[in-house]
Amino acid sequence: FNGADPDTVSLSADLAANPEHWIRKIAGVGCSLELLRTEEFYQPAPCLAALKDIGDLMALASLAYYPCRIQWGRFSNPTVWDWPQSGDFVEDQDANPFLSLCHSGLASRIAQRRLSLLILFVCAPAQVLAALTMARFIKKQRPGLHVALLGKHGLLAGAKDYGDSLLPENNPKALMDLVARLGGPGTPGDSAGPDFSGLPLEDYLAPAVVLPLGELAGSGHDLMPPKHLMAVLSEQERNFGAQGFLSKDERLTPAYMAEMTGEMAGEQPAFCIGLACALDTSAGTEEMAAAYKAGVRLIQWRDAGGQLESLTKLLWDVSQAGIWNHVVMPGGSESRLAQGLVGFMAANPNIAHSWIQLQPPTSCFANLVEQAEKASVAYTQVAELPGRPLWQGLNEPVYQLLYLNRHGIKKVMRWRVRDDGYSVYSLGQNITYYFVKPHELPPGYLDEICRMVEAGGSVGKKWVRYNLERAFLIGYVLEEGVIVGNSSLKHPRLEYVEAVSKQSGLDLTQCLERGYTSVRPEYRGMGIGTKLLEGLTARAGSKKVFSIISADNVATQKIAMRNQTKQVATFYSERLGKEIGVWIPAGMIEDSNSPLAPNA
Repeated sequence: FNGADPDTVSLSADLAANPEHWIRKIAGVGCSLELLRTEEFYQPAPCLAALKDIGDLMALASLAYYPCRIQWGRFSNPTVWDWPQSGDFVEDQDANPFLSLCHSGLASRIAQRRLSLLILFVCAPAQVLAALTMARFIKKQRPGLHVALLGKHGLLAGAKDYGDSLLPENNPKALMDLVARLGGPGTPGDSAGPDFSGLPLEDYLAPAVVLPLGELAGSGHDLMPPKHLMAVLSEQERNFGAQGFLSKDERLTPAYMAEMTGEMAGEQPAFCIGLACALDTSAGTEEMAAAYKAGVRLIQWRDAGGQLESLTKLLWDVSQAGIWNHVVMPGGSESRLAQGLVGFMAANPNIAHSWIQLQPPTSCFANLVEQAEKASVAYTQVAELPGRPLWQGLNEPVYQLLYLNRHGIKKVMRWRVRDDGYSVYSLGQNITYYFVKPHELPPGYLDEICRMVEAGGSVGKKWVRYNLERAFLIGYVLEEGVIVGNSSLKHPRLEYVEAVSKQSGLDLTQCLERGYTSVRPEYRGMGIGTKLLEGLTARAGSKKVFSIISADNVATQKIAMRNQTKQVATFYSERLGKEIGVWIPAGMIEDSNSPLAPNA
């Protein structure tokens, strides 16, 4: 393994040093596989531990076929980049793990004499080398058996020598013509949906079967009416025990699913559904709520188009309906829409629950490179949260759909996986509030709070540290050793108070200013800002308190209103170029003679 990547070198060294450990892992993997089929699957820690065990053994298997890399749903070999190299690989018993699988699992199945056509479906780069290996093996074992490879042209452009036919992915006529030419029926059968009876669904690695939905064509290849789709789903549920479906047909939109609720006679469906759609504004708030009633729990958005404000409103509506937003962005896009959307998603993980950027593969044998969501650019300077979001740990749409259907989006989006790969904590579960004088802050905390305030972006940076060092009181929230929110009661600078008093008509010279509130994006929506302001106001003693909130800072205005704080004056700030409001707790607003009442 000279020159191998660090993970491979580390794994090989651990295997050499601890062979008994790996022997036990191999012997126990059956328990991990079985766990995924039980109710324990829905408990994050046992589920992730099982997935880690399986992943560890796939990494171990990769050593036997180095430099191949075998992963969950992925396979790659960095030495195979073009079609001539693929020919060498499929014949190499030492480098190709699929050859032994063909001998052990495929040979007996193709021995049936009545078999005249075998179709290999290829829908991702990770499947190409496996499909080519199977096609070559089948033609050697059964030269007279017609082998067709079906998939996108870009994946199979050089595969003509491996089989007898290459079929386009979205042309059912070409497939039916081939079937008819080989003596089969020239039209589809009477079944409302595909037949999965030949698959070992009893070995499905989940407690519930989730089936794919391909092109849902009715007569004339148009999208079938909602009534017919309901019949398809009901048949799949009845025949194969399906409890979930993942659609690949982009025409199956939330608006379409909303129509399907009319076919359910007011009953909640027994199945859940994940959609894959273009990100546009074709559905509104009511349709999203109806789509949830129709069983939609997850939408994978692609191909964003339109105005940024409209798209963010759509994502908000989807989230409010209880549906998970997963957005797939093309890597390297420089458009204003793409950059604006990425910025919005990074700052609002409670709305855009997960997103990735896909870098296109450099060849048909290379996997798409997924770049997982980044933290908000503004918050990259603060301490990182431990671990990663649960959805990255599951990393499988089927599992994500089942978790969302069982637990709901609020619980799933708050779960995080620690760095050990399987232990889990929930954001906001063990938070602690502190209210202290500046000199009582632990070492380094003032620096971090300054960075949090600057990351919030609603105030200038010039006086942040100066004001915090002289603050009356600082409130902050801690979880997992990380500051996740903060606010303060400041002694405002004299020249600042005089300027605000002059513009607002209020006498604020004896007041504390409540401000510098910042809550990490992952913790928004938990009431942290509200509780911080409640705690600070309760500790103000005889001091009066005011807040300065710009008209465009809607989030802070909502926090203020939840704290029974009212806007008592407004003025236009020439320096900031926008309307500014002065807010005061209702209990501190007195009669017209109060220094906090507007000046006559």
